[in-house]
Amino acid sequence: MNELLEQFAAAYAAREEELPGFAEGRSGLHYPAAFLFVGNRAAEAASALTEMNARKYDNAAGIAYFHVADASLKEDALDRHRQAVRFRWEAFGGRSPQEQTLRRDTHRAFLDPAADHLYELNRALRRSSRMLSESGRLFPSFDRLHLSVVVHADDVMNVLTPEIALLAGAVFGQSFKSVQTDLYVLVSDQEQSESFGYSSSVGVSFLRELDVMQRPEYSFSAPLQVTENRLTIDVNHAPSPLFDLVYILSDKNERGIASPGGLRGGYEIICHAHLLKNRRHDGGSAAAGLAGAAGTAEDQPLEGLKTGAGQYNNSAFKSGLAGQSGRRGLASGGFARVTRPDRSIALAVLYHFARGLNRRMRDIPDTPAAEQLARLELDRPHMRGRAERLAPDEGRLEDMNGIMSSSASYSSIRRMTLHEAEEALFGSAAESFFRGNFEAEAQRRMGEADIGRGLREYAARAAAEDARHGLYRIAAWSDPSESANAAPSALLERMREAMLELSGAREELDRVYGGIVEDQPFKKALLRDGQNVRNFVRYFFESVYGLKLNILRLETEVELYRRYEDALVALHAQYKAMIRRVEQLEERLRRAAEYSAKSADDYIGQNLMPYYERVVDNLMRDAEDRRGRDYYFEERRLGDLAALIAERPEDGYGAAGAADGGDYGKAGNAGRPGGGSNGVGGARGPSATGGGDAGGPYGSGASASGGADRAASVSAGSPYAAAYAGGVLSGVSDAGLPPASAGERRLLARLAELCGRELLGAEPLVQTYEEELLRRANVAVEYENRETMTKEDLFRILYRKLEERAAINLRLFDYTQEHRHEEKYFFGDANGEFMRYALNEEETSRIYRVGYVHERRSDGVEKLNLMGGFHIEDLMYYRNGRVYYDAYVKAGYQFHAIEAETLPEV
Repeated sequence: MNELLEQFAAAYAAREEELPGFAEGRSGLHYPAAFLFVGNRAAEAASALTEMNARKYDNAAGIAYFHVADASLKEDALDRHRQAVRFRWEAFGGRSPQEQTLRRDTHRAFLDPAADHLYELNRALRRSSRMLSESGRLFPSFDRLHLSVVVHADDVMNVLTPEIALLAGAVFGQSFKSVQTDLYVLVSDQEQSESFGYSSSVGVSFLRELDVMQRPEYSFSAPLQVTENRLTIDVNHAPSPLFDLVYILSDKNERGIASPGGLRGGYEIICHAHLLKNRRHDGGSAAAGLAGAAGTAEDQPLEGLKTGAGQYNNSAFKSGLAGQSGRRGLASGGFARVTRPDRSIALAVLYHFARGLNRRMRDIPDTPAAEQLARLELDRPHMRGRAERLAPDEGRLEDMNGIMSSSASYSSIRRMTLHEAEEALFGSAAESFFRGNFEAEAQRRMGEADIGRGLREYAARAAAEDARHGLYRIAAWSDPSESANAAPSALLERMREAMLELSGAREELDRVYGGIVEDQPFKKALLRDGQNVRNFVRYFFESVYGLKLNILRLETEVELYRRYEDALVALHAQYKAMIRRVEQLEERLRRAAEYSAKSADDYIGQNLMPYYERVVDNLMRDAEDRRGRDYYFEERRLGDLAALIAERPEDGYGAAGAADGGDYGKAGNAGRPGGGSNGVGGARGPSATGGGDAGGPYGSGASASGGADRAASVSAGSPYAAAYAGGVLSGVSDAGLPPASAGERRLLARLAELCGRELLGAEPLVQTYEEELLRRANVAVEYENRETMTKEDLFRILYRKLEERAAINLRLFDYTQEHRHEEKYFFGDANGEFMRYALNEEETSRIYRVGYVHERRSDGVEKLNLMGGFHIEDLMYYRNGRVYYDAYVKAGYQFHAIEAETLPEV
């Protein structure tokens, strides 16, 4: 169920990004790019960056991804990515290595000349290089390659970072004039696993080696290139820092606060920092220019800034990181965004839509219980008719005249009671005949009858014909509880009436049986004894056994009442179970919508649920006013709810029935030119609620706020696609809910398709993030209330929250302003009101470089803060881990490929 909801939300968000004017202005890269991931722990970063880059760059199809991992790494989406190559390496041939020397032995195994993995690694790198060569047309220049190396500080395989990075640079460099390499080191400060001491020691080992790699005198030479004839060629690095820039990115910010998204904010920093360094500058491209760069008006959209926003300059940034000693400093960053929370909006709209439909279905008109009974055909006339059809008719009484009687004379019986006369004439033969031919026949017919079939057929027909109320109406009418004014209570009243009538008929039979023969009104003939007996017998069967036949029908009617009472109970249970599934789905949607609104960020979900409750309610009312009160329940919309939610034989034991889920995008895409199957369907119409099948699913809105500090909607490093790809709704509580049924999945598919077609493209949902932010901020404010939040108030809060959320993702120890170099960059529509406000605010009292990347989009603004100039000894991670490192080294652990004593002391 959560997977289906995530697909729905992701499809809506993806389609929003394709809409003209909302996020069409993706940036482009100037030079080809490659991302190199080292170690198993970098697998998450690899998957996340492939998605982020595809979303951020319009020429992302030319980026190469290469991952060197251990053979134990399980397959994932990267193995199937057409731009990615994953090289799995078994370092120890199945042998169990010793932890004390694992890192050192991994390095030795990698350089083992007798092994064949270097040859395979060279071949894999050349495959990736060939893919880069084939993508040249996507980039303005093919002179340089930007190589980004991503490693985890505590991954044992990072000991191979210089070898793998230089080998990749050498292989890729054969297609380019130069290769510029940056390193991104991911630090997991939050983790306190069972091996935290060992992991910290590995991290400190890598940082000590990194300090050496970045020294001006660092050089390297090793036989890493291998030809097809197994000839080895040295890869050399002349004395100089190995990496152009080194970023250290943690899952805690500089204030020591853990990021709720873990390292996802770090992945966003990698994506945006790479864009700053490798941005395309050609005028008129999808990637707009940085202010300050010569070019078209598209490149310089802002006017009125005091000094203009600065352009990123890599040389200037590196210069700012260098201290007086000339030692190259490290860098870090922080990232935040203000954006329409499209996924959360989609889930909120879907929930309120389902809730609105359910509320309308529950609002069934009042119907007197007697009328319910009549419409269910359970009133007395219908029940008497059924009883008459089950019992043999009166014509069968004629057959009783053929029963053999005794030779008793009329004179001998004329003073007897009818009961005595029957005994004298027939003994028990008449009673046996009646039991065998009337009572037994009625019981047989009763046993063969499917008592509840007509009731079930009526219920199914009523639910199909009245999609708005049918399901709830049948459940309400069949409610057996005493408090319900429903058919079962009226049925009991009718049964009591039949039982009273039955009691009266039995008393009448006793009275008739007690009558004297000669007093009975049958035709009597003088001196004709035999004729009188025959006349009496005919009268006797017509009157006495006619009364018994009536009693039999009344008994049958009472039994029918009992059986129909059971049938109503069963029908109620069936329809109550379907209603329970509908309500369970509504509850699941509520939990998912609320969880999505809260989980991405502290501010992103503010007022989202009440705001979209009003929006959805207004849209639904408007559609019903124009198209009729049953608009959403027509056959081509919701249709027969009972048929959707009911259990089916093919569902098996509550199977999910994936095929029933359908494709959310198929039904609505017909109206959209070029509409694919990966969206939520539908073309944008002038009004989705009035457009019927032509209505569009595309909505927008900003992550917004309400009231002072609650106003901001800033997501600090929370990449929605990456988060949802990992199943962000997996954390939703299912407490008190059974596993989702196939019927719920079918209904969810129908609701998602209908919501996308009817609501998500409506005008109130098509807003820039600034408009949506302000509307949602004031959702609870009454008209002309003086406390209404102004746009300037909102922008001021958003600006402050952006800066707070873009805090540097690294915890440093006693790092003073004297050594700190900072630069700050905005990404978004520079002509947007909030972007202009933010840049002007930065201009007023800035002591750091400010810049922006102009992107033609109206769905949000992103901010990237860069900071650098520190060294590894300034890291809290290094200081805390050094305690463990020294203890492990003292205990005999060997972490380095070279003697630890030869490493300079940090």
